[in-house]
Amino acid sequence: SNPENPNPIFLIAPLDDLAATPVQIQPPVRSRRPSLETRIQQNLLIASLVATALGVLVALVFARRIARPIEAISDAANRLAQGDLAARIEAPRGEDEVARLARNFNRMAASLEKLETERRAMIADIAHELRTPLTVMQARLEAIQDGVMPLEMGEIDRLHHQTGLLARLVEDLRTLSLADAGRLTLELRELDLVEWVRRAATTFLASLDAKKINLELRLPAGPVRIRADADRMAQIVSNLLTNAQAHTPAGGTIALEVCTADKTATLRIADSGAGIPQEALNRVFDRFYRAETSRSRATGGSGLGLSIVKALVELHGGTVAAHNRPEGGAVFEVRLPLDQAGG
Repeated sequence: SNPENPNPIFLIAPLDDLAATPVQIQPPVRSRRPSLETRIQQNLLIASLVATALGVLVALVFARRIARPIEAISDAANRLAQGDLAARIEAPRGEDEVARLARNFNRMAASLEKLETERRAMIADIAHELRTPLTVMQARLEAIQDGVMPLEMGEIDRLHHQTGLLARLVEDLRTLSLADAGRLTLELRELDLVEWVRRAATTFLASLDAKKINLELRLPAGPVRIRADADRMAQIVSNLLTNAQAHTPAGGTIALEVCTADKTATLRIADSGAGIPQEALNRVFDRFYRAETSRSRATGGSGLGLSIVKALVELHGGTVAAHNRPEGGAVFEVRLPLDQAGG
């Protein structure tokens, strides 16, 4: 009976059907919860998906952050390849690889710009140095052709002097270019530095006497053995003596000193001139550089002598430096390794 329905309904079935058909009572169906293992797998899957999404997002952010300066470096490198040596990039802060790459690129670009500036200046200086004696020779030859100047031995001597300046300049340029290219070969053998300095000084005695310059030799009694190229060592000493003579006034003194210390032979050439201006101390070995811009090129100086000294000394594994003396004048110091094998 149904309490909500006052009229009961009776279902009558035949007894044979009830006996033939068993009645099965099913238990109520309850919803089963996932097992612990399934829930863990689901949570791990969700966490993996979230972590993957976050990883992709972070990767995109960092990739963009890294790609931006690399794109800037690529653009600047393209400009540099097209000849824009002033191309620079704004280097990011930090010490990571990209920041170091950007700073190194800027340093490389600055070095290239400096080298290009020096190259153009050197070409201009070479053209000027070659043009000066050529102009003098051309003017004198034209004067002789026009009959304005007689052809006599004095004039021939002056023309010969100008050709000598040209020959020396060309040879100096050749020496420096070979040194830069690493093709300047040295014939190294055991030399006595004391003996070579004494020989070089002897060749300058006549010109020093004519200019009334005193020469002082401060040489040790025994030999100082080094391994060097004899011709190049003579060129080193000759260039330094020529430079000292050009800057020493009449009545002055040039001192040559040789000493040894800590497996190193030192050659000092000091003069009693005006010394080297403070702003020129770091540039005296630059090519075509003259501390005294008013000095006439007619004296024969090309501005390459000290550059050749530096190149040759470094080829011998030594160093050269310049400084001023407290009492006045300049000092050039050449340091070369002693020949240990030769004792």
